[in-house]
Amino acid sequence: MPMLSLVLLAACTAYRSKPISPEESAADFAQRRLDSPGVRKFLEEQKASRGAWNVDRLSLVAAYYHPDVALARAEADEMSAAIKTAEMRPNPVFTFGPQFAGNRVSPYTPWFIAGNVFIPIETAGKRSKRTQQAIAAAEAARWRVSSRAWAARSRVRAAMLELHGARENIRLLETEQKLHDEAIKKLTAQMEAGDVSPFELTQARLMLNRARLALQDAQRLAATGEAKLAAAVGVPLSAIRSVSLDFSSLQRLPDVSESSTRRHALTQRADLLSLLADYAAAESALKLEIAKQYPDLRIGPGFDYNQGQNRWQLGVSLDLPVNGNRGPIAQAEARRVTAEKRFLAQQNTIQGELDIALAAYRASRAKASTAALLAQEARAASDTTKRMVDAGQVSALELTRRQIEASNANVALMAANIEAQSAAGALEDAMQATLR
Repeated sequence: MPMLSLVLLAACTAYRSKPISPEESAADFAQRRLDSPGVRKFLEEQKASRGAWNVDRLSLVAAYYHPDVALARAEADEMSAAIKTAEMRPNPVFTFGPQFAGNRVSPYTPWFIAGNVFIPIETAGKRSKRTQQAIAAAEAARWRVSSRAWAARSRVRAAMLELHGARENIRLLETEQKLHDEAIKKLTAQMEAGDVSPFELTQARLMLNRARLALQDAQRLAATGEAKLAAAVGVPLSAIRSVSLDFSSLQRLPDVSESSTRRHALTQRADLLSLLADYAAAESALKLEIAKQYPDLRIGPGFDYNQGQNRWQLGVSLDLPVNGNRGPIAQAEARRVTAEKRFLAQQNTIQGELDIALAAYRASRAKASTAALLAQEARAASDTTKRMVDAGQVSALELTRRQIEASNANVALMAANIEAQSAAGALEDAMQATLR
């Protein structure tokens, strides 16, 4: 017995304390960088160790750092660990019950020694079905990691787009503000000469004030955009400000094939595949409950010493399947139906999301094309006016007005492009795949 106890204790896992310190976790977050050893190793594994800090590369960093993805990864590890539990065979049970006879009448020892070992034997393949259920649940959890990683990418892209739009608007509005200042100087000189009315000067000043307010809004969005991007990636603001960002991927509006887009969205989205794995787990659970109609066996060899006799015994016990496990089977069937309806409901939701995203993307691309044409016409008018000013046919004020119109057209073009890129992001989210 002492030797058996030592063997059993040696096979046990020791508990190791792992306390959480808010101070240490806060300090760890403050030290996060885009070039840390862990990030570099992760990017190498994803074959993205080199390149500009664009949406794709920052999205990989978000998959490494962001707490939502880290939580999903931990949940997936938990479900993978459950496979080990499902694969385990039930432990045998050892009983030892010595007895002492206080009123001994025989010449033999007053001690009665009895020991039994009960060995459970699972029938009907319950262990394999239980393992299949755990494997399917672990697969569903892994797909949820992919779904959370895509959600992180979506936030990174939205933050990058907002920051890109703000910075471009700052550049355009600063140029427009200079043109308004120039126009006001020319109008003031002409008003003093009696060539224009004070009303025209007032209107020019109102346009200048609107440009100033729009510039301040763009500057505010640029400041908050950096903070939003840092939060989306899961790093401090200083980490984002320490690198040069690449917005080139946000300047393309590729064509899309509706058939391939719809096929991918309805069959390959990570959340759909997760629900499909959940359905497989429900199927395995139903198979397990059906197998439980057949009782498990418990074989119990034993020994006892009684009044000088060594007595050996072999017992067999099992549960009588009187109720046929009908209740748990009915519950498992209902859970399978629920898993099926959950999958179909999500697929139907994706259908609607995709229809809306495709319509919005087409409309926003058409609007961006129109805005580009109008901006080109405004630039052509400005160039024509410049040639007329050089020829002395119109005043310099007229050229400034045409330049302001061209600047307004450029601002409108930028807004249309940002709107189209936002629609492209919504379409990517409906597909959970990038547009190429």
